[in-house]
Amino acid sequence: MKTAGLFPGQGSEYPGMLRCISGQAITHEVFSRINEISGRDIFSAASFGPEDLLRDPLNAQLSVFGTSACYWQMLKEHTDFYGLAGHSLGFYSALYAAGSISLDDCIRIIIRVNEAITDMTNGKKGLMASVIGLKAGELETICRESGDVFISGINSATQIVISGIDADVKKVCEKALQSGALGARELPIPYTLHSPMMEGIESVLRPFISQIEIREPEIPVLSHLDATVLNRGAIGAVLCGQLSKRVVWRDTVRYFADAGITRFLEIGPSDVLSKLVRWIERDAEIFRAEETLNCQGV
Repeated sequence: MKTAGLFPGQGSEYPGMLRCISGQAITHEVFSRINEISGRDIFSAASFGPEDLLRDPLNAQLSVFGTSACYWQMLKEHTDFYGLAGHSLGFYSALYAAGSISLDDCIRIIIRVNEAITDMTNGKKGLMASVIGLKAGELETICRESGDVFISGINSATQIVISGIDADVKKVCEKALQSGALGARELPIPYTLHSPMMEGIESVLRPFISQIEIREPEIPVLSHLDATVLNRGAIGAVLCGQLSKRVVWRDTVRYFADAGITRFLEIGPSDVLSKLVRWIERDAEIFRAEETLNCQGV
């Protein structure tokens, strides 16, 4: 049975996420490169924490990417993949898994993107939050009335992510709850990602991305921005501009479902995407990397 491979983004990290495979040769190979290129001990952060270390966006992102890369190398020979998709940061993992971009270049892209984000925000404190229980139109109206806040991701019919200035996002969360939302949770991401507030980052990143070798994917990779299959040229455009565009994860999962794919494998830490798939496609089979590998016995 063919499977869709799903790679999670920032927010899936947790202290000890790497512990169950920390002794594997591939884990040391992957994280040695991450540590060397970043100049940080990401292996320790992913294996042991503490949580404060993972609040640093770059530490969190490299930890999630590295963990996903290790799981992929351990799983790829045992599963027939119809296609791959990544949620935001997970897009880099999907490109690595598809053989489109090398491990080292993925690491360098993540680092450069973080530098660009820091330059773009210029000290302004951003915030992202997840709102559950309101339709996109209802939440869009609240955002327009509350300052610099935008819908940055439609994860399912009732889970929507917003981005904006810290105080304005908190205001939207309060109003959403007053309007009948079932929940509103701030995410550990201090930026205004996937929103018009990141417009301009494409031109900042283009000179760097143009120097990266991008190969045609060996496994189809789906865009998380418009649920289309990407070729080499389109991948470069998404790498440059994804942070100013909305994530449409619901449409991404539905693309696979419409193609007859009913089996999904989340390749990374935590179970964030597994929960979303259950909300989008009730009858789908969902597995996590840890479960598939019987992680405790690896």
